[in-house]
Amino acid sequence: MVVLYKNFFNESISEIQALKMNGYKKEFHDNNVVKKIENKYANGNFHVTYYKDNNESNVLENLSKEYPNTNVFRIRTRQNSGNYTIENEDYIEDGILELKNSLIRDSKGRIIAYNQIDIINNQPLHDGSVKYFYSEDIYNNYCLPNLEDGTILDKDFKVFRAKYDENGNLIEILLNSQSTYDKEYFFPNQPAPLDLETCRQICNLTNEQMNYFLTDELLPIPNF
Repeated sequence: MVVLYKNFFNESISEIQALKMNGYKKEFHDNNVVKKIENKYANGNFHVTYYKDNNESNVLENLSKEYPNTNVFRIRTRQNSGNYTIENEDYIEDGILELKNSLIRDSKGRIIAYNQIDIINNQPLHDGSVKYFYSEDIYNNYCLPNLEDGTILDKDFKVFRAKYDENGNLIEILLNSQSTYDKEYFFPNQPAPLDLETCRQICNLTNEQMNYFLTDELLPIPNF
């Protein structure tokens, strides 16, 4: 098992650097795939994320024994879908299932789409859904990055975020969402310049790509 330390920008750091920081991630890799993550947060919280294989059982019981002082565990399964990874997570606090979610990551590990799942009926809670669009070219040429002490905070090149109503239909797209002052909003069924066509042209998206953001359905994903 290979151990890597990372900051919350997902950049590799040394163990010495990590121990001097308020928050960091300690990743355990098995055959170049993340198996477990210890998350230490600046507020003092310590959570453990574990990727469960299909043949594993008693995962929560085993984690609770390994980490007796930890009260939050994120137990995930994952499957590949083309260039994307689908993850399903159980968020467990004090031994109780508090939250379920499904999400899709791209090949860089960035979240493309997220659904919160009702723990009773396993259906999406649509008004908690979100999708993201990333593009280095659009970000660098159009978006104004958020700066803190001269450092670009968003290193993922996130261009916009899409939010949804209780039926899973698009409410709004927030362009340049990481900027403090230069956010732009676009809405369905609105005239220019607040319409989705204006947003599509700014982001250089095809109609098929833009249509992916009209609902919170995770699949299928067009080529980006």
